[in-house]
Amino acid sequence: MRHNRFTVSLMVILLLCLTTTSAWATTTTPTAVPPTVTATPANEVIYTVRSGDTLFRIATRFGVTVRQIAEANGITNPALIVTGQQLRIPGVAAATATPVPPTATITVTPIPIATTDYTVQVGDTLFKIAIRFRTTVRQLAQLNNLTNPNLIYVGQRLQVPAEGGATPTAVSSTPLPTSTALPTSSPQPTTAPSTTNAGQGGTTTAGYGFDFGIEAFLVDQDVTALVGDIQTLGMRWVKQTINWRDFEPIQGEIDFATLDGIIDSLNGANLKILLTLTAAPDWARSSAQENGPPDDFATFTTFVSAVTARYAGRVQAYQIWNEPNLRREWNSEVHDISAASYTELLTVAYTAVKSADSAALVLSAGLAPTGYNDGVNAIDDRQFLRDMYANGLAAASDAIGAHPLGWANPPDAECCVPPPGVLTHFENPSFYFRNTLSDYRQIMTDSGDGSTPIWVTKFGWGSSEDTDPPSETYIFVSYTDLVEQAAYVPRAFQLGTELGFIGPMFLDNLNGCDIDGAENCYNSLLGPGDQPRPVFAAVRDLITPTAEIAPQPGASGDVTVEAPPASDIQPGAGAEATHEATPGS
Repeated sequence: MRHNRFTVSLMVILLLCLTTTSAWATTTTPTAVPPTVTATPANEVIYTVRSGDTLFRIATRFGVTVRQIAEANGITNPALIVTGQQLRIPGVAAATATPVPPTATITVTPIPIATTDYTVQVGDTLFKIAIRFRTTVRQLAQLNNLTNPNLIYVGQRLQVPAEGGATPTAVSSTPLPTSTALPTSSPQPTTAPSTTNAGQGGTTTAGYGFDFGIEAFLVDQDVTALVGDIQTLGMRWVKQTINWRDFEPIQGEIDFATLDGIIDSLNGANLKILLTLTAAPDWARSSAQENGPPDDFATFTTFVSAVTARYAGRVQAYQIWNEPNLRREWNSEVHDISAASYTELLTVAYTAVKSADSAALVLSAGLAPTGYNDGVNAIDDRQFLRDMYANGLAAASDAIGAHPLGWANPPDAECCVPPPGVLTHFENPSFYFRNTLSDYRQIMTDSGDGSTPIWVTKFGWGSSEDTDPPSETYIFVSYTDLVEQAAYVPRAFQLGTELGFIGPMFLDNLNGCDIDGAENCYNSLLGPGDQPRPVFAAVRDLITPTAEIAPQPGASGDVTVEAPPASDIQPGAGAEATHEATPGS
């Protein structure tokens, strides 16, 4: 079954590479131009797909299901639809042919910014230009009055945000309050960031906007080779999880030698660093089961202070703990599994970091989006986040960590229609990348913390296609093949630029097949035997596209838009479809 899905996916991609006007779907609100809908004599209508559509959004608009449209049109992969494609919408009478407008609306508030000229190069897309200048496709289209962001050509002069310019256009979408301006991607600071904590009456005035990051397992590995892979990908951030128990197995004896080598290598490659500090050593806790916090939080602050002081100015951000809403990460005989207990730890750690390095940012822990809430084994991440705010989260963090895992659901999908072949892990919003980010944003806004960004400190899609079959616990990785994995990850990065409130995003992971635990291998960009999976090239090509030589604009005056190469094809990709620039006038 998995190989059949691979073959179908590959055939679709090859066909689309020959198409000259393909445009991939997105979940942004359609423009004001009315869609083409034709009533037919039967109890159905014919709908013409336009840029901005997804099958899920079309189904919602007409009050039918994705499965009904897919079956009516012989669609084997609902993630792949093309602008101009005509779809039969079953079960819709001619009298109701006009689609119901989507419930989400977009409010755009222009903000004057400083701009500079940029000349479109061969191989450019509007999305790639947006990434290069730390902005969004939407803003570039507005700055240049582009009615069709798909059409750009080599030699075209575009206005782009100047380095150090004001924050780009603020965008908010319901269910978020339209009065709340969502901070979009901003230029990277050239000096250490200075922040005013939003919970203390201010807003985050500096720091880091959207950027590309990855988690790498560097302890006891060939750090030089892995750093080379990270640079090949074009990543600018690296997340390293520091299990306290491994670095201070004896109280007062911290293994800085291992950590020094890792930090030196990352600094030497000009990579920014996020350290996640978690998992107390046995000497600090009564419980010997699973992972958990120390009995005395002061022992943790001693460790945090020592690490931060040693790497002041060399490590840009610290995340305090990992998934404390799970018993296996917060098993303690002293501290119950609760937002109150965790926020107490976060607060003392925040003070320790700022005392040792005031420029370093402090992130709250990424929570596990489990959809489970028994108060013993797990607490629902949405409720846990609300309770953290009730216990002072805003005053103890510079950014909110998030783990918006997608299981086998595409990044644009929303609860709770299962994609074909997905048999489990689709019934709850926690299983959806986009739902998790939207829900977190709503909770933050409701808590008066709307100016604080979300850092995606863990995301990705796993596949077991080239490795051992998963256990029942990880059965969802068997639903995703390697081609789909290579499509979903770039699209998730694109969504990060579109949403406007996302900071750096850290992909899980680079080299999980090299360490213990099969679950780490499923998500790894380097597969068994360190062989790059298709997702490796897809991410590399997204971040560091290679321009191909093409002739200069000809005398015909025609504008030609070619389909993107296979590495650029993503189901549901782009805030606007982003074709490569080709010669034209």
